[in-house]
Amino acid sequence: MANTGDLVSMKLIADRLMQNPVLKDLNWEFIVDHGVEVMRILETPALFVNRSETLEVKDLRAMKPVDMMKITGISRVLEGEFIPLWTNDDILADDYPLFQDLPNNDENTYSVNSRYIIVNFEEGKIHVSYKAIATDEDCYPLILNNAVLLRCIESYIKWKWFDILNDMDMISDRKLNKAETDYCFNAAQADANLKLPTQDEMESLVNQITQILPNRSQHAQRFEFLGSKERMRIQ
Repeated sequence: MANTGDLVSMKLIADRLMQNPVLKDLNWEFIVDHGVEVMRILETPALFVNRSETLEVKDLRAMKPVDMMKITGISRVLEGEFIPLWTNDDILADDYPLFQDLPNNDENTYSVNSRYIIVNFEEGKIHVSYKAIATDEDCYPLILNNAVLLRCIESYIKWKWFDILNDMDMISDRKLNKAETDYCFNAAQADANLKLPTQDEMESLVNQITQILPNRSQHAQRFEFLGSKERMRIQ
């Protein structure tokens, strides 16, 4: 089971890779780029840290946080209260800032494009909760000090570097195939290891599944009580 509290710098990966003479020409940019890439491929919850930020809305939109990987929830901040927003399925949502009159919609909604979070109210504030890759003081990625994950990232970088060397006829197809096989094996192990829930998470999951009366309005309470245990009064 993953240890989600112990983080190490990507520099540790670089030091371990440099011990292989074939990888002595690796540069730091290549290691960071492909290290982050494989973490996105795995997309396991334990790889990210939870962050939140209050953003100013002007002209129906707010600039996305630069380190945001995945949105977990957005709420409108109105008179000291947090009002959850719903995802907008309107295919013209990105064009709202161009409209003279917004479509008639009583619900607070949002949509996301490459730069902005677009809402259906002119001005105000929104509170965004999201997942981000942890970084150190130099903005280099931090990763879990998990042996299976470290081995997976190393094997992915090695495979990508061997692919370049193979194109240059510097290593054989057999070595490239072995590097790819090693990565596939390690990726499967890392994916299963990091997604394995803790005992507390399993308890919360059971409470969600065994609800006596399913609550269809959890979104309005920001899923605050989704994993709470229910009790039946028989008297």
